[in-house]
Amino acid sequence: MEQETPTLDLGSKIRFFREMRGLSQEALAAQLGISQQAYQKIESGITRLDVERANVIATELGVQLDFLLSFSPANYWYNCSMSGNGTFNNHIPKELLEAHQAQIQVLKEEISFLRELLKSKS
Repeated sequence: MEQETPTLDLGSKIRFFREMRGLSQEALAAQLGISQQAYQKIESGITRLDVERANVIATELGVQLDFLLSFSPANYWYNCSMSGNGTFNNHIPKELLEAHQAQIQVLKEEISFLRELLKSKS
């Protein structure tokens, strides 16, 4: 039986790209000219978006609206790995790659901190 790829709702996709860009809800809300509370309702799916508002958000996130609407993380990374010469770097938008690298660095620093903490407890 073939396993179905999980899909994200629009609010989750928006959150994914916001986080990949390293933006807080407050920062993106300010760019959109709305309150953080109003923006939070978009991500949580309480506020339904029309095409115009979704397009403005996609633009602020640096992606095309059709890409945002059809985005599936699992399919995206799989397609990146299976196309071209087998490297991700040729297909991942620069901003996403930089955001991932920043997240990796933060996690490395956290791991180092926790290792030192464990050493000091020993």
